[in-house]
Amino acid sequence: MTSALRISSGAVLLHPPTDDEVAEVVRAASAPGAVLPPGDEHFVTWLAGRDPDRLVRERVARVARNRDLTRRPQWTLDLVVTVSGVAVGLQSLSGLTGWPTQRIVGTTSWLLADHQRRGIGTAARMGVLAFAFEHLNAEAARSWALAQNRASIAVSERLGYTLRSRQEIVEDGHVLDECVHEIDRVAWMGSRGDAGATVVVSGAADAVTAIG
Repeated sequence: MTSALRISSGAVLLHPPTDDEVAEVVRAASAPGAVLPPGDEHFVTWLAGRDPDRLVRERVARVARNRDLTRRPQWTLDLVVTVSGVAVGLQSLSGLTGWPTQRIVGTTSWLLADHQRRGIGTAARMGVLAFAFEHLNAEAARSWALAQNRASIAVSERLGYTLRSRQEIVEDGHVLDECVHEIDRVAWMGSRGDAGATVVVSGAADAVTAIG
């Protein structure tokens, strides 16, 4: 069980969501333009071409599967992003193939458009990085973003990531430039106090034990 886990990062609180919380925030995301401008939904592949009921079913089922943090070769910890008690997005932290021998994690996230460009994404990323490096003893963290996704790349740069690689990928007939940024444990611990928000992690014991 991971329900006790709480990560506060400035004004942002992250916690494992209930099915109802997932359904609520995903249904809000299903409205045209709720996450990305109309026509850009292919940048978030799970949004593209799905009706609201299907989106909710798929996302609730996915988060439910991910609650088993003992799964290998990859585990994923899904956290709802809340501000003043309102769910505004989801932040995920995953162990990459090779965990726990290679202790490398990856992060993904999305926010409702009305809550973007307010520092919420940076605070949420800081929260899961603090959990990964300071509680899971991760060696490095990676973030994948399309070159057009300047907001995500800006968060990575602000937190001290460096560009590891870039490659062309094809999604739904679109040729896209994907960038992989990485920050290692030494860099994170050295810049931890410069990032802005104060991060407090509580109730982490069960999640740490399950992840290993």
